[in-house]
Amino acid sequence: MKGLLAGALVVAAASCGGGTPDARYPERHAGCAVKTFPAAAEMPVDDLGPVAVDCDPGGGSCERKLLDAVCARGGDVAWGLGDNALTAAHLTAHAGHSKRVAGAGRSRGCAVQAFTEAPPMQTENVGEVTAICSADDSRETCLRELEDQTCLLGGDVVWQVQGPAPFGDKQRMRGQAAHSK
Repeated sequence: MKGLLAGALVVAAASCGGGTPDARYPERHAGCAVKTFPAAAEMPVDDLGPVAVDCDPGGGSCERKLLDAVCARGGDVAWGLGDNALTAAHLTAHAGHSKRVAGAGRSRGCAVQAFTEAPPMQTENVGEVTAICSADDSRETCLRELEDQTCLLGGDVVWQVQGPAPFGDKQRMRGQAAHSK
C-alpha cells in the first residue's frame, strides 16, 4: 500500500507545474536550435535555470541530450558548457531564452513575408507557429492563418513553411515565426 501511495505521489508531482519555468517560452521539440556558449552567455537572455543529464557511454551524443533538455525548458540558449569535462557522463548547463526584439503581438492581417527555406535577411526567431485549417481550405487560406499566428507573436516573417499536410479530418501548416532585424 505504501508503495502504491508513493507511486501516486510521484505521478502527481510530475504532472504539476508544466515542463517550463517561464510561460512565455513553451517547450520546444527535441533537436531544436540552441546557441551555445562555453562560459557566460554573450547576449541578453531570460534565465530558465540549470539543466543536467546523465549519459550512457556509447549512447549517442551526450551534448545533444543536454541541448534537448534546454529545448524542453523552452530555451534557445545554453551557457556554461565549458565547465563540463570532455569525457563526462553527467553534463550540466544553464538554460535560457534570448530576449526578443519583437514587442507585443500584432493584429491579424499584418504584413508577413513567407519563405519555405531560410529568409534572405537577418531575423530573430520568436516561436514556432501552426495553422490548423479545414480540409477544403486552399493553400493560400491556410498560409494566411499561419501568417496571422506569426502576427500574434509579434513577427513579420515566417520561414521553413511546411504543408499543408493532412491532420486528421483537417490540414496543418507549420513554420518558424521571426521578426526582421
